[in-house]
Amino acid sequence: MLQNRPSRSGLIVVSLLFVGLLSGCIVVRDSPAPGCVKTIGVGVIGGCFGKTAILDLIVKPEIECLSIAVNNCNGGVLEVQNRCGEVLVIEGVEMPAEEYLILDIAKDDGGYVPLVTNTNFSDYVPEVDEQVEMRGELGGQEIELSFVKTAALCE
Repeated sequence: MLQNRPSRSGLIVVSLLFVGLLSGCIVVRDSPAPGCVKTIGVGVIGGCFGKTAILDLIVKPEIECLSIAVNNCNGGVLEVQNRCGEVLVIEGVEMPAEEYLILDIAKDDGGYVPLVTNTNFSDYVPEVDEQVEMRGELGGQEIELSFVKTAALCE
């Protein structure tokens, strides 16, 4: 006599769906701003809730010993790792050689200035998406940074 039992593969599918719902990894609406990502289920537990972001970062020229990356965890900041052995200066802000710094930005007289911070929280929230361009110098070589700082991507 055959019993009416769920198949092993059916149990696996149901289990994976259940785990997916509990972990919040079923994304309903994606966003570069973690605070705007909508999921089904409990969601990711952590500390990333930013509703603005930095997009389309371009650093010219690319320099092997200089790393400038985006951290959109809490509103969009730049992480700068200067392993070049020379001081990096961006819009008047000096970043010593062999240092790691986090930079937020602020609007100043129609332009933008970097602000050294010790967190990944950005205080700058534009009303509309803004194209940001900054210039700097590393050992006599000109550096250009450009990116978009978004307005809030959700309520």
